[in-house]
Amino acid sequence: MPQSFVSLHCHLVFSTKHRAQLIDHDLQPRLFEYMGGIARGLNSVLVDAGGMPDHVHLLASLNKEIAVSA
Repeated sequence: MPQSFVSLHCHLVFSTKHRAQLIDHDLQPRLFEYMGGIARGLNSVLVDAGGMPDHVHLLASLNKEIAVSA
């Protein structure tokens, strides 16, 4: 029986509107947990998250069923 292995890691960057410095250190854990929940809802995994007060970096392992488009 044929099998396939897919490993698709994506680096995603999100910015606040007008690069306003709204993401403080107290908010980051809740924000990353929320974004991880969105990834789990898509059968994907949030591998790592980090960022600055005006943007967020995410490393996600995407499910093979998700279409990656530009």
